Amino acid sequence: MVPLIAQDKEADEHAALFSRLNMVARRVSQAAAPSDSSYRRLAEHAPGVLWSASATGEWLYVNPAWTRLTGQPAEQALGWGWLACVPADQRDRVRAAVVKGAADAAPFEVVHGLATVGGRQVDAHTQAHPSLQANQQFVGFSGTCLPLRESAAARLPADDEPDGRQLLDLLPHAVVAYDSSLRYLYANRAAGELFGIEPAVFAGKTARELGVAPYIAAAYEQAVADTLAARAPQSFDYRIDTGSSTRHFRVRVVADGEGRRAVASTFDVSAWVRVQVEQDTLLLREQAARTQAETAIGIRDQFLSMVSHELRSPLNGIQSWAHVLESRVDAGVPTVARALAGIRTGVQQQVRLIDELLDATHAMTGRLQLSMAMEALAPIVERAIARAAPKAAERKVSLRAELPPGDVRVWGSAERIEQMVGHLLGNAIKFSQPDSQVSVRIEAAQDEARIAVGDTGKGIAADVMPYLFDPFRQLDAFRARRPDGLGLGLTLVRHLAELQGGRVAAQSAGDGQGAVFSIYLPLAGEGQASTPVARPEAAAVPAGTLSDVRILLVEGHAEARGALAESLQQAGGAVVACESGALALEHLRRAGAGELPHVIVSDMTLPGMDGSDTLARIRELERGAPERFPLPTPAVALSSASRCEDRIGALAAGFQVYLAKPVEFPQLVGLIQNLARTASLERP
Repeated sequence: MVPLIAQDKEADEHAALFSRLNMVARRVSQAAAPSDSSYRRLAEHAPGVLWSASATGEWLYVNPAWTRLTGQPAEQALGWGWLACVPADQRDRVRAAVVKGAADAAPFEVVHGLATVGGRQVDAHTQAHPSLQANQQFVGFSGTCLPLRESAAARLPADDEPDGRQLLDLLPHAVVAYDSSLRYLYANRAAGELFGIEPAVFAGKTARELGVAPYIAAAYEQAVADTLAARAPQSFDYRIDTGSSTRHFRVRVVADGEGRRAVASTFDVSAWVRVQVEQDTLLLREQAARTQAETAIGIRDQFLSMVSHELRSPLNGIQSWAHVLESRVDAGVPTVARALAGIRTGVQQQVRLIDELLDATHAMTGRLQLSMAMEALAPIVERAIARAAPKAAERKVSLRAELPPGDVRVWGSAERIEQMVGHLLGNAIKFSQPDSQVSVRIEAAQDEARIAVGDTGKGIAADVMPYLFDPFRQLDAFRARRPDGLGLGLTLVRHLAELQGGRVAAQSAGDGQGAVFSIYLPLAGEGQASTPVARPEAAAVPAGTLSDVRILLVEGHAEARGALAESLQQAGGAVVACESGALALEHLRRAGAGELPHVIVSDMTLPGMDGSDTLARIRELERGAPERFPLPTPAVALSSASRCEDRIGALAAGFQVYLAKPVEFPQLVGLIQNLARTASLERP
């Protein structure tokens, strides 16, 4: 295979020194056995800055050369402390390069300013190579940080420098030096092992004279010639196929300041390439599976939408003909009366199911609009009870209301509150035995009101409690009864409560012990007007609404990020705004206990990782550090897409709420407040 030869625009003349130090950095970062002390000693006396880092990019070790260069004590440079020596206007760029390298588990390099001893600033080159364990797991980096003026980078140790020669022979990658006639000056032990030639034989010979494979020799010689001519570093990759296996190599070539000699460092990157190939294969499979799932979801959503709308026409016809029959036939005949009542009941049930489906679809796409006002709960609950009374009488179930003597007022939609209570009452009646009782109670405590609907029916098993409010889950199936609904009712109740800044909860002692479903809604404040408004965003958000709530905002669009962060801060929230998923992950990794967010608000379209991938990485981080994250951080998805499949995809990815842009700010604030409060109640 003809190797790829490419110029590395950001490399510089200290790459050879990097190759000498790289192995030492890796061994120092992993040093544990007494035999590793030799590597530590070599690192302590190395001429250039040598460091090792964790898998997140935070420095774990830096040798004394750093203090000699910058004046900063080594212990202060650990973690991200070394960035203090980088100009403030460059730190974000440098940090992003490191974070991206960590996210990709790939080599990286970045050129930046560096404050040195005496207050001078020089241009420096920081670069690193990933460290992999025997099982190919990425564990961190080893790297260097050297001034660009370091012209000694291509200088090989002289024969009277035993430490330097020993250092080169300890390296796992090959290092060879060339003169201007493309003849070898030196080869370390790893170079001899790579080419199958004793290191002492290299001196004075060309690659072709030593019998190196022609395509490999040509690649090295071309890169060396180009490097010497342009006095600019060159890089290229090649591979060796042995039939049973393939080895991949990456070569860096640098010249000395006078263009008379060059040093080539050859890294075996086979393990890294295998990891990348595996990751690419898994990504392609995941993308194919995701595309298939999205297609299936789209087909289902189109079908549901078509059914929801098309069924209304024949139902209207059935209902109209029923009215005609009532006026034309003798309704006093028992059979006719029973038939007409059955038709009316069937139409009403079908209309209710269609309305429920449409409401749930609108809620899941974030487009359900509510008319909000200050409402007294007692009349609303009484209306819901009155509507449920005929069904309760039919099943011989008594209804009992426990209403407080004074007004309990909430800020919400009377129509939707009645709908929520009616649905819970319908479920309670359906799952109650004859001659039993269903209770409805209103309570007010602190800043929220509670509407509790309880029954003494079949109860709910503990293992299904977490799924009660998930879409397309049928409560009937949970309670071991024949299903006769769509499985969207409780999901709709949850969404309606959240859209009004509230929440829902369920309690049951188990099978046969009954259940209590509760709706929590925020109490109306003294200053809230009772005049209904057309849209939620017309309501002002009082200052301090999000007091003590920490929010991690991830938004790729700079203008939108700034505006939303400012609005959330004015509402009292403590906001950390990041432009990408990688920076959000970095913040979560380094945040202290008092800095971790209560709620994450993330755009779904982000540079690099999208919102779903970002949340997946966050959940992986949380699972790996249960002492810092005892529970998953609640997350709100923001998207310009409003299709049902987008909503379902976000919820499947782990988001608790999905809002379509443009975001209705009061609604967003209410949701953040509710999610933060719920998380604090659930936190052990």
